[in-house]
Amino acid sequence: MADKVRYYLEQSVPELEDLQDKGLFERNEITMIMRRRTDFEQRIQGRGSRPRDFLKYCDFEVNLEKLRKKRLIRLKSVGLIKQKRSISDWAGPRRILFIMQRSVRRFPGDLELWAKYLQQAKEHGAIKVIYSVYSRLLQLQPRNIDAWLSAARYEFEDNSNAKGARVLFQRGLRLNPDSYELWLNYAQFELTYVSKLLARRQVLGLVTEKEQTEDLQKDERRREAELNKNSKVLDNDEDFNKDVISLPTVSADEVNDQLNHLPEADMNMLGNAETNPVLRGDIALTIYDLCIPAILKTIPKNSTISTPEDKVFEISQAFLSIFDQFDNLNRDYLYLHVLTYLQNNHSNDIRTPLIDINLSTRTLKISDENFAEVLQLSVNKFIAYKMKLKNNKDKDELTNKYTSYLNEKFLTPSIESNQSKRVTTLLKAIIKKCRSI
Repeated sequence: MADKVRYYLEQSVPELEDLQDKGLFERNEITMIMRRRTDFEQRIQGRGSRPRDFLKYCDFEVNLEKLRKKRLIRLKSVGLIKQKRSISDWAGPRRILFIMQRSVRRFPGDLELWAKYLQQAKEHGAIKVIYSVYSRLLQLQPRNIDAWLSAARYEFEDNSNAKGARVLFQRGLRLNPDSYELWLNYAQFELTYVSKLLARRQVLGLVTEKEQTEDLQKDERRREAELNKNSKVLDNDEDFNKDVISLPTVSADEVNDQLNHLPEADMNMLGNAETNPVLRGDIALTIYDLCIPAILKTIPKNSTISTPEDKVFEISQAFLSIFDQFDNLNRDYLYLHVLTYLQNNHSNDIRTPLIDINLSTRTLKISDENFAEVLQLSVNKFIAYKMKLKNNKDKDELTNKYTSYLNEKFLTPSIESNQSKRVTTLLKAIIKKCRSI
């Protein structure tokens, strides 16, 4: 152990000498830094080391790097330090990441260490290190849903790599077909991608398929250029020279047959919403269709907590809530797909007509110009459905659910305070009428 401690400390000598030569730290401060590092190295190299020892070591180095940067800025502002970069400018981030690398190798099951490692890699722009961390984490913990979601979000939101994010979602679902959260996030990702793509094309005036292809190719070249930049690679280990996330393999018996019908990553995204179903949100609708049977398989038989019907409507409401967020897509088209599924498979459940009644008012606001017209359409649907029901119990249930919906959506105290008394009176009259029919 003593030899390892001495070896790691010797690696930091050139850095400390450079800090002293630049005048960033005094000799007594350098001595203090070396003592603290010696203490931390002895702790993490010992048999009784714990994850928090690595975290404290990392925090010490992070604070030291912040102090170095502050002093560097101050001395540069008065011209006491030259602009040329030297070893102390990059040694700090390398040391921080190296500490976290050793921590996850020592405690591969500690999620806090993995999260800290990823946080530091992202803060220092170490792109290839980030890919390596995600690769190792997903290989070690393929059932960790948060890890799959984090990796997919990084690819899409930070790296603008929709294909990579799609591959992560699909592989994650093949390994975790029972993950409700993963299904919902996959659907949201696909709709977000389509929404951003259509908005970008509208702003840039990309009408023809040739223009759209050139724009996609330009975006891909920009992403590759970002990856080729210096990303502060830790060492010569091949694992830290990746520009893709290596995913865990899936054996044939683990793959749900239905998941093989998920759209491919190179799905054609050219054209417009009128000519290309993908741009209307059909991938998200496919996800909805595949999600339901996959999730229903996880419900134990004779379960008293949740029935298959309850889970179907829970999933449907969750997908409808996702559709609500995308006002530049044809939400009626998306809503209709869910409604059609429920009408074909659960037509006798009172929740199906209730969803149909409320569809037109899901995103309706009192300030909308067509508020009265849309609300009237909803009320007429309610009356029509209620008249068809023969069972008084079903009629009462439909009435209670619909009026409760109207109360929650339009007559809560916070909403009432922002609307006229006339509108409030009208809504209360409509609710009273619905109850009396």
